[in-house]
Amino acid sequence: MDVSYILDDLNDAQRQAVTSESKKLLVLAGAGSGKTKVLVHRIAWLIKALSNSTHSILSVTFTNKAANEMTGRIEQILDQPIPEMWCGTFHSISNRLLRRHYKEAGLEKDFSILDSDDQLRVIKRNLKELDIDEDQWPAEKVRWQINNWKDEALRPRDVDDKGDFNLETLKKIYTHYESYMQKENLIDFAELILRSYELIRDNPKVKELYGNKFKNNFEHSSNLLDRLGIFPLKFLAFHSYLPNLSLR
Repeated sequence: MDVSYILDDLNDAQRQAVTSESKKLLVLAGAGSGKTKVLVHRIAWLIKALSNSTHSILSVTFTNKAANEMTGRIEQILDQPIPEMWCGTFHSISNRLLRRHYKEAGLEKDFSILDSDDQLRVIKRNLKELDIDEDQWPAEKVRWQINNWKDEALRPRDVDDKGDFNLETLKKIYTHYESYMQKENLIDFAELILRSYELIRDNPKVKELYGNKFKNNFEHSSNLLDRLGIFPLKFLAFHSYLPNLSLR
């Protein structure tokens, strides 16, 4: 089967990345240099030229728009639909994992995801329940701290308040917030990532399942976002075998 057409629209550096036999590959390139093109053509190459199953591919990016665009471009190159391939944002992949393994993740089947506004309303309610003055403890500040702790994979029990009154109060709110969310079967965006991380970390069978399933893993991210610390977890639990290709 002639698959050379997959490489026709690429420059030499892009062809090298697309056809590389390396099991671990990091591509560093500037904005507008064709990183997405490399990822799309790499996946198409693995499927067409190397006969990899679409079931074995996991592609993760930062926006739904980028995920949809990548899926569409891959399908166009392959001239076939690929509904079984996992291509999405970190949050959508996390949601998919938790929906499939809600019991192992300590959730009910029909858990709901709160957006930022709903999360803020829950925190305001929690402050009232704890009789904490919102003027002194603004809900937005509390939300930022809770999300920041979750981004660092810290549960309330992991937070060292060092005897500091401010940290003690924030930890108290965080503890109450966690209890409320669990009781109401709710999770926020930061919880999607943290809960899926814990799911893989604490369940060897689940980790083995996806370690065996995803033989080809792709991460499309921005090193600027990494420096800002917007997504520090980066699916740490997967990193024994992920990613095979990282684009920055």
